[in-house]
Amino acid sequence: MYIEGFEHGYYDGLFNIETHLFSNNYFSNIMTEFSKAVINCIVDWGKRSAACNGSTGCLEQSARQLRECLDAAFPESKKIELESDKVNYMLSSVFFLANRLSKATEGLAEFDRVMNSTEKIGKTSLEEKENRELHTKFQKELDDILGRYF
Repeated sequence: MYIEGFEHGYYDGLFNIETHLFSNNYFSNIMTEFSKAVINCIVDWGKRSAACNGSTGCLEQSARQLRECLDAAFPESKKIELESDKVNYMLSSVFFLANRLSKATEGLAEFDRVMNSTEKIGKTSLEEKENRELHTKFQKELDDILGRYF
């Protein structure tokens, strides 16, 4: 950008103000596109996950694709002019929450599998030996799910 008289220092303050306004406007546009990209990642993940029909392998693949999409959507920290702990906190929070949601969904699918394989829990008395063993197995599987996904 050429401004007559700039070479003499007359417009240094004005140019700095213009540059600052331009960079803030540019940063705002990047963030607007960033929020749209993150939402699109989550929408795509939701559609893929719904199509998995409870398959944990499919849900794991969908979660990997979500993380890849979020990695692509997040700007590199070097590209953010206002790099600060607050910006890093905001971006990492979005990534963390999306990742936790995908892991929790995998855990729910595992829970569904365990519930479907456990026939008598809740229907009969736990005093019978078979039911106690079934209940113990259920508790162990539930603890495993909680440990892996939650």
